Amino acid sequence: MARTLTIAAILALAITGASASALYSTTPQVDGKVYIEGTCSKTLTGGADSITVKWSDFTEPADTIAIKLCFHKDKIVDRPWRKFNDNINKNKQCWQTAKLAKFLKEGIVYDSSGSGSELIELPMNTAPSTYSVQVLSQAGGTYKQWGDSKTYTQTADKCAHVTTAIYENQPSTLVGTQAFFTVFSIVVLIVSYTYDRSKN
Repeated sequence: MARTLTIAAILALAITGASASALYSTTPQVDGKVYIEGTCSKTLTGGADSITVKWSDFTEPADTIAIKLCFHKDKIVDRPWRKFNDNINKNKQCWQTAKLAKFLKEGIVYDSSGSGSELIELPMNTAPSTYSVQVLSQAGGTYKQWGDSKTYTQTADKCAHVTTAIYENQPSTLVGTQAFFTVFSIVVLIVSYTYDRSKN
C-alpha cells in the first residue's frame, strides 16, 4: 500500500511539474526579439508561399526551437473560440490550421548564441487571416523561454505579423466552365417551367 501511494505521489509531482513548466506566466519571455522577415506588405498564400522567422536573445540553454503561428490581436476580438489559455499547449489563439496543429514547425536545433532563423512553408490548410509567430525554446520536454512577434516594432522589412489568403488551385478555364453550366442549367430550368405551364 505504501509503495502504491509513493508511486502515485511521484506521478502527481511529475504531472504537476510538467504542466507548471508549460505556462506562459511562469516561462521567461523574450520581449521584442521575434519577427518575420520581408513580407510586411504582401498577402501570402498557404501551400504556395513561405515565411522566414527570426529570433534572438534566447539566453536559457535549450535543445530545440518550436514555432507557432498565432492569430493576431485584431483577429481575436469578439471571437471567444480563440480564447487565450495560459497553458502553452492549450492556447487556442495559436491553433492555426484546419487540423488544429499546435506547431507550425518544431524540432529546430537550438543555437547556443540564442539567435536563429528558419524558412517555413505555410501549410495548404492555413485559414485566411492575420498572424503573428511565436518562438519557444525547449529542453527535455520543458519550455525554457518564449517570444512573440506581436511585441516587435514593425519596420519595412521586419514584420510583426503576416496576412494570408486562401489557396485557389482551380484553373480559370475550369471556373469559367462551371459558371457557364450553372447559368445554362438555370436557363433550362426556366424554359422547362415555362413550357410546362403553357401546356396546362
